[in-house]
Amino acid sequence: MKLFAKIKIWIIVALVIVLAGAVMISVFGLNQTPDYKTAYEVTVGVDQNVQGSGKVAKNAAEDYFNSIGYKYSDYATQKTADGTEYVYKFNKAGDVKEADLLQAINDALAADANLAGLGLVAKAEYKQTEVSADYSVLKVVLACVLGLIAAFLIALFTVKAASAFTLLLNAVMTAVLYVMLLAVTRIPALPDLVIGGAAGVIVSSVMTFVLACRYKEILKSGTTDFKAVAEEGLKCGAARLIFIACVGAVAALALSVAGGLYVAFTGLKIVVAVISAFLVSCVATPALWTLFKTAKIKK
Repeated sequence: MKLFAKIKIWIIVALVIVLAGAVMISVFGLNQTPDYKTAYEVTVGVDQNVQGSGKVAKNAAEDYFNSIGYKYSDYATQKTADGTEYVYKFNKAGDVKEADLLQAINDALAADANLAGLGLVAKAEYKQTEVSADYSVLKVVLACVLGLIAAFLIALFTVKAASAFTLLLNAVMTAVLYVMLLAVTRIPALPDLVIGGAAGVIVSSVMTFVLACRYKEILKSGTTDFKAVAEEGLKCGAARLIFIACVGAVAALALSVAGGLYVAFTGLKIVVAVISAFLVSCVATPALWTLFKTAKIKK
């Protein structure tokens, strides 16, 4: 693959992405939705959803937010199953006065001919929210570490040490590049930052193993020109790598289309992870494998 032959250029590109990502993280942090950071939310509603009273309360609340210039996150708005309450999420504090909001809802209910006189009780609550620790993240990280150790051992005994260490480093670099790309693109990180990272590590390991197997086949000819072997192996394995990347990306995009916006964010993160894995596998594998093989021979 001549596109990846200029290793120095790709290293520079990677360093630029990492530097840009590091700056974004240090200044702004990873992008988060209101549900997964310290934010604010307003709950409005009525005690009974009759004659569309829930919608009336909803419209009154949104008119109130517009009147004070308080922008809520459309995609994060939640509604109870019976339609009696709506929860609005905000990224920053606003000049919300519960009494005024409650009065706006009551006025809208009283102005509706079908609802006036029904004795409906309106609700308006404004509060700051905080995110508690999610211990499931630690479980996913532990599973990834154990899986990576298993992949390293399998590679060590099947395609030898140079490929095993290349696989390990590729996984780490994929995870780093994935996080930095999220920081640059501003795709919301939580709640499934680790899920996307795990997908990247898995795809990277599979791609590296595919190339390592090609290297092993080529080495059977008896050649000791490891750089030529690495380049030939990448050329021969390119179709498989592209196939793996396409399957992963298409599956992630299908996931994005199938669900709501949060599911779409998950799909986008997996796409970023697959791209990271593909780039690292194509660029780093030939260079690292050649380095490890050459070092072994010199030793």
